[in-house]
Amino acid sequence: MKLKKSLFFTLLIGILCGLVSTHWTTGTAFAEEGKLQIQDIAGKNTYLMSDGSMWTMYNGNRIIHTPGTIASISGDLYQGNGVTRDGRLISWSMNAPEVVDGVTGVKQVSGGYVLKTDGTVWMGKKQLKKLSNILLIGYGRMDFAALASNGDLLFEDDTKPDGFKKLGTVEQASSVKSMAVTESRVALLYDSGKVVVYETYNFDDNGRIIPVTITQDAVHIVYDPSRTLIVTLKDGTVWTTGEYQDRWKLKYQVPGLSGIVKTAVDNGSSDMSEVIYAQKSDGSWVLYKDDEIKPVEVPVVTNLSVSISDTKPFVGDSLKVDIQETYSNGAKIKVPTANAKVDVEKPYLIKQQQNGTLTVTGVGKTQVTVTSSGISKSVTVSSSLRNNLKYAKQVDGRVFVSAKTVIQALGGTLTEGNGGINAKFGETTIFFKAGDVQATLNGNPIRLKAAPITEKGELMIPASLLSDVLGAKISWDADWKQADISFGDAKMTVVSSETAGLIKKAMQGSLAKFIGRTYWVNDFEGWERFSKVTVTDVLPVDNGEFSIVFKSGSGQTLKTYPMNSSEVMQLFADRSSLLNYDPYQKYKWSSSVWKQIKAGNVTLGMTKEQVQLAWGNPIAKDITTGGGKTIETWGYANYDVVAFVDGKVYMVIM
Repeated sequence: MKLKKSLFFTLLIGILCGLVSTHWTTGTAFAEEGKLQIQDIAGKNTYLMSDGSMWTMYNGNRIIHTPGTIASISGDLYQGNGVTRDGRLISWSMNAPEVVDGVTGVKQVSGGYVLKTDGTVWMGKKQLKKLSNILLIGYGRMDFAALASNGDLLFEDDTKPDGFKKLGTVEQASSVKSMAVTESRVALLYDSGKVVVYETYNFDDNGRIIPVTITQDAVHIVYDPSRTLIVTLKDGTVWTTGEYQDRWKLKYQVPGLSGIVKTAVDNGSSDMSEVIYAQKSDGSWVLYKDDEIKPVEVPVVTNLSVSISDTKPFVGDSLKVDIQETYSNGAKIKVPTANAKVDVEKPYLIKQQQNGTLTVTGVGKTQVTVTSSGISKSVTVSSSLRNNLKYAKQVDGRVFVSAKTVIQALGGTLTEGNGGINAKFGETTIFFKAGDVQATLNGNPIRLKAAPITEKGELMIPASLLSDVLGAKISWDADWKQADISFGDAKMTVVSSETAGLIKKAMQGSLAKFIGRTYWVNDFEGWERFSKVTVTDVLPVDNGEFSIVFKSGSGQTLKTYPMNSSEVMQLFADRSSLLNYDPYQKYKWSSSVWKQIKAGNVTLGMTKEQVQLAWGNPIAKDITTGGGKTIETWGYANYDVVAFVDGKVYMVIM
C-alpha cells in the first residue's frame, strides 16, 4: 500500500501557520500501573507523558522536559496549546510549555482556539461572540469548526469577519466524542464508532451539505497534512481514505499496524514522507514511516553526571552540586538538588543545606552520592583546614594534640561526663579520660597507646587515637615542630609553641640581620625627619612580603607597608629614605639651618650637603667656569634649579 505524500507547500504553510490537529483519546490504552508512558504525541520529540509532564523542543534544537499536570495537547514540535487537569491553559512556542495567566475553566484546545466549560470559544483573549453552547471544536489547515449543543455544525467563513456558516444539523450531538478538521472538511466520530464527514463542496441541488458516513466501527480519527483522514478501527487496524472519488472510502490499510487505539501525525515535520504515530492497546507507541515501523521509546535516563564545585575544599566552604541527566532521546536535563537524593557517606564532614548547597564541617575524606531516576553517581570530596591549629607537642616520641580543637576540626562533637570526654563522629563514639590508657569505642573497651594528658588547662590526646579510630595518617615534622594529620588529600596541621618562630626565622632569611640596627629617617612614610629609629622585627605577611617594625627614640612603634625582600634590602641601602648615621652629630649646623632643611627649604648660602638633605639628590648636574669662578647647577624633576658658586647656593630658581 502506498500512502499519499504531503506536498511541500502544504507542509510549509502548516509550519508557518501553526497547523494543528485535535488529539483526543478515543480508544483505550491499557498501561502497566505506575509505569510512565507517552500519552499523546504532537510531533518529533514532543510528547505528553502519563504523569502530566511534557517533552518539547526548545528553540527547535534542544530537547527539554517540563513537569506539570497536563491532560491534553494540540500542536506540533514548534508550537501548541494544552489543558491542565484543573482546566488551565498551557502554551509552548519554541520554548518550554507554561501556564497562561488568567485563563481557567478550559475544556478543550485546538490550534489557537480555546473551548471553555461554559461553552464559550476564545482566540487568545478575544471571545468569539457568535459562538455559544459549544460542545467540541476543531482546527486544521487554517480552517476552524465548532459543534453546538443544539447540533449546529458551524464552519468559519473567511468571507465574513467573525462569521460562521452552518454545515448542517448533527443528530445526537452529545454522542459525538471527537472532531477532526482539515481544509473544507469536518469529520465527526460518534461514541458508537460511526464516522461522518462534512465537506463544504459536497452539497445537493438545494445547496445543502451532504454528510457522508465513512465507517461504523472507528475508535479514533485524525487528518494528516495532506487532507487524508486516518481512521483507527475497533479491531486495532489503521486505515486512510483515498483521493478524489475515494475520499469517502477507507481505501488503504496501513500495513503492520495492529492493536492500535489511536494515531497522531507530525504536522510540523518538514519530511515529505508519510509519518504516523500509533498508540497500541498496552500504551506503547510506534512510528510508521516509509513503510517501516519502529518503536517510539519512552525517554529514560541513560546516564547521570554529577559534579561538585570543589572536591578539595576547606572547612567552612559552601559547595554547589550540579546534576545532569542524559536521556535516551539525547536530552541533557539539569536536575535541581531538591529533586534528587543526596547522601553523604560521613555526614559529620559535610552537611546539606535547604537550598541544596553543601557546607563543609570537618576535615576528612568522604563520598557524596547523588541518586536521580534510579541512577547513582558518587564524587569523593577531600576537605582540609585552611588555618593551622595550636597545641601540638611530642612527648617521648609520641605526638599529642588538643582534644577539643582537633576533634571539632574533624567534624566531631565533645561532651563531658563520667569524669571524661565523650567524642562523637557520626555513629562512632569514643570515651577517654586524662591520665587513663583505658577508653571505649562504641561502648567497647580499648587501650590507647598513651594516656591523654593535661597541659596548661588543655586536654591533649595521643594523635594515634585518631589513626586507630578514624584512619588518619599522623606525622611529626621535626623541622617545623608540628603535627600533620591527613586522610589522603584531606589535611590539617597542628603547630607547637615553637613552630611560629621557626617559620618566621626561615622566612626572614638574611633579612634577620637588620634586626637591632639603628637608622635616622631622611624622607620616608612622612615620619619625623632625622629622628632615630631602631629595627625591632622583620614580620612575614601572608603573600610572602614583609613589614619592617621600628621603634622610635620616644618608644613609639612604627611599621612599614608590606614589601618584598629586594625592596627591604633597597630600603636599608637607600640614603634618601634612611640614613645610617646621626646627621646632627655629623653636621654641627645651627638650629636655624636644620629648621630650614627639615622644612624642605633651600636658601642662599646653603652648602651642597645642606641642599642635598633638604631636597635630595638632583637628577642632573652641570659645571661651568667663567670670570675666575666655578658655577655648579643642580636640576630637579619639578624643574627647580639651584646654582652654587664656590660651593654655596648663589641662586634658586623655582
